Amino acid sequence: MLLRMEFNRVAYSIVSAVFFSMVLSPAVAYDPLDPNGNITIKWDVMSWTSDGYVAVVTMSNFQMYRHIMSPGWTLGWIWAKKEVIWSMVGAQATEQGDCSKFKGNIPHCCKRNPTVIDLLPGVPYNQQIANCCKGGVVASWGQDSSAAVSSFQLSVGLSGTSNKTVRLPKNFTLLGPGPGYTCGQAKTVPSSIFLSSDGRRKTQALMTWNVTCTYSQMVVSKYPSCCVSFSSFYNSTITPCTSCACGCQNKNNCIMSDTKIESVVGLHTPTKDNMPLLQCTQHNCPVRVHWHVKVNYKEYWRVKITITNFNYRMNYTQWTLVAQHPNLNNITQVFSFAYKPLIPYTSINDSGMFYGIKFYNDVLMEDGPDGNVQSEMILQKDKNTFTLKEGWAFPQRIYFNGDECMMPLPDSYPLLAGSAPANQIALSTLASLCHRRAFDLGELIFVMEFNNSANPVHHTPFEAKDRCQWQDCYSFRELKHIFSVVIFFMMVSHAIAYDPLDPTGNITIKWDVVSWTPDGYVALVTMNNFQMYRHIMTPGWTLSWSWAKKEVIWSMVGAQTTEQGDCSKFKANIPHCCEKTPTVVDLLPGVPYNQQIANCCKAGVVAAWGQDPAGSVSSFQVSVGQAGTSNKTVKLPKNFTLLGPGPGYTCGPAKIVPSTIYLTPDHRRKTQAMMTWNVTCTYSQFLASKNPTCCVSFSSFYNDTMTPCPSCACGCRNKNMCISSDSKKLKALHNPKRSNTPLLQCTHHMCPIRVHWHVKLNYKDYWRVKIAITNFNYRMNYTQWTLVAQHPNLNNVTQVFSFDYKPLVPYESINDTGMFYGMKFYNDLLVEAGQHGNVQSEVLLQKNKDTFTFKQGWAFPRKVYFNGDECKLPPPDTYPFLPNSAHANPFAFWTMAAPLLLMILYTIW
Repeated sequence: MLLRMEFNRVAYSIVSAVFFSMVLSPAVAYDPLDPNGNITIKWDVMSWTSDGYVAVVTMSNFQMYRHIMSPGWTLGWIWAKKEVIWSMVGAQATEQGDCSKFKGNIPHCCKRNPTVIDLLPGVPYNQQIANCCKGGVVASWGQDSSAAVSSFQLSVGLSGTSNKTVRLPKNFTLLGPGPGYTCGQAKTVPSSIFLSSDGRRKTQALMTWNVTCTYSQMVVSKYPSCCVSFSSFYNSTITPCTSCACGCQNKNNCIMSDTKIESVVGLHTPTKDNMPLLQCTQHNCPVRVHWHVKVNYKEYWRVKITITNFNYRMNYTQWTLVAQHPNLNNITQVFSFAYKPLIPYTSINDSGMFYGIKFYNDVLMEDGPDGNVQSEMILQKDKNTFTLKEGWAFPQRIYFNGDECMMPLPDSYPLLAGSAPANQIALSTLASLCHRRAFDLGELIFVMEFNNSANPVHHTPFEAKDRCQWQDCYSFRELKHIFSVVIFFMMVSHAIAYDPLDPTGNITIKWDVVSWTPDGYVALVTMNNFQMYRHIMTPGWTLSWSWAKKEVIWSMVGAQTTEQGDCSKFKANIPHCCEKTPTVVDLLPGVPYNQQIANCCKAGVVAAWGQDPAGSVSSFQVSVGQAGTSNKTVKLPKNFTLLGPGPGYTCGPAKIVPSTIYLTPDHRRKTQAMMTWNVTCTYSQFLASKNPTCCVSFSSFYNDTMTPCPSCACGCRNKNMCISSDSKKLKALHNPKRSNTPLLQCTHHMCPIRVHWHVKLNYKDYWRVKIAITNFNYRMNYTQWTLVAQHPNLNNVTQVFSFDYKPLVPYESINDTGMFYGMKFYNDLLVEAGQHGNVQSEVLLQKNKDTFTFKQGWAFPRKVYFNGDECKLPPPDTYPFLPNSAHANPFAFWTMAAPLLLMILYTIW
């Protein structure tokens, strides 16, 4: 009995598996209309090298109607041992990998799992071989057998030098261009035979193995990528594509067809991830095929086929359309399309492939006026079988670009008047829903529940038991320490490096070892200014560090050290610098080209990231000797210092990070540095100066009182460092040989910069502010200056005149900060003190009626920064207030009360 039960269980499992395979036939790799279709990758070892071999890899697309379209194929595998790719012709690896252990020749790719792509057309001839360099596009065998091949050559090292020592790669993957292909194991086959160009001599590969990759539509997507609609001359009813035929899971990824295309920014621009942007339709498919029975003659009938592209970001090149219909064996003529019969089985001729005529309609354009192609065909009637009843005039299957399209329900076909619909196949219709993967049962149940629920609840992926309650996670003592640290940071935020308006701002110095030398390495040093509004102005940055050993700098490109040091122990080649603590400065613009590299030679001036990302980088190259020639022997420099141009930056220790990845100009290949370390430098205004460098004054239309900058806002220690504005010495100040020591105009605030904020006008729905920045320094021109203001109404800026403006959103939930800066070639230079030493602008802001008020100083900013330094604001009790509003003056009260309190205490004592 137990044996019989076990046998029944096994039999049931086998039958279930066979039935499941029959039901999901389109999902698996077998295609009934192309049973032998596959992509075969042949790997021919052509010659041996000192540590490996040279092989030619040939990819043949034996599929009848499924091609590989742009952006082309991507091939990957895993090496069996520690192989590397020394060089490639006709293709390239997308990533170089970690090649730091190689000293002389650097391999093309050191990754254990390389990813290879085809080269683009037009590469130099010395990088080409036969059947290469087509951008990865491979035609189908049935459409163009001469273009159904793609090849490349590679030189493999560390792999073995005979048939017995070479190990076959494993785990092959093929993207064409997306997922869908499943590759089998590499198998050794009889060596390939090659014919010479004259066809008179045969040569043989030293070793050959094959990999076969088959396509599965289920792997690509659980939804179809196209649908079919029907119409006929004998029935006014049009059978549309099935609703949500290609899935309706993302309604945000479509655009209404009545939207003005020109108004959609970037609509026709391919995105980085090639995400489709579809026209909103009830079927939500990128492609629709419409089959229209047009005319019925005595001995012939005519069909019109229309293919429409609903994707705004996709051109289908070398498209194919395959139809299965019993009358396709009697095609008389096809207009506008090329046609080829498909005979997968000798006894049956009911399938055919349509494709575009070259240079005429072989490109199905993106959605729009030209986003469709049309054709008509004439079929001869077989009088023994021909009938238009019960949907016989319509195809049984449709494929577009090799993917099976979603067909309408059979009982909805346009039928002859008076004929009953074929309801007897309704059961098979339901089966076809599973068969064609149009719906998923779980999604259907979810949609039903969602539609029937009055208030559906969105469940988060985290259960309550997985969340930590705050009173359980932290004790009161821990919370007290945390709050103490936070309060401390809030109190001394002006003094420390943390900037609440630019919390992630820093300067990162990246040191990439790009190659090894006999006694050291060549490194590319890149300085990235990630600060939003603090730039490095003239006379530029100065970078210094201490060597860990006895390193020297043999040469530099793009920068120079300020001192050479003692190089007396070197006899022949003299190093560029022998200092233990070298000091490096940027080169000036205009140096010879052989001394330049990218992003160098700007006199050390580096723009802020928020103002000019392209100008926020500075680089130089350095060749270091006596340093070690591997990742294990190289020691990191220490004690980095950065002047930008004065003090203020504090640099942390150098830290080894993952090696930098570099993209080639075409963004198709990645190379990797041998070793990388980073140094992060943060700015502290307290280190730069104990006094502010700017101040703010206020005025308004509703109050005659002007609130000036506080007295001695920037310090009044040395009265000899200022000069009166009417002094006769002013003419001598404009000598170009003057020093960089500041010489200020004598003012009560003694600040180099004053920012004046004037509330100018009040409209019904708007209010206007005038901003004036004045330079009181006779020896300083401020280039690429920036002004940052924090005000609650800056989230409603309507227009800014004379200045450029960019909102700063350091915290996503708050938009109350903005950066103003000069327009290029107009007022981006704030010249030295004098007649032209100021710049002005006006800002128009829309009122938020729920929060807007002029009372209690609301119209004035909370914080103002100039060139990244926080300016000194007037005391709050001196702000211009509305005439009839009483303002709180707690500071004045305690100022008057303090002497009285001291007198009382002194009397009591």
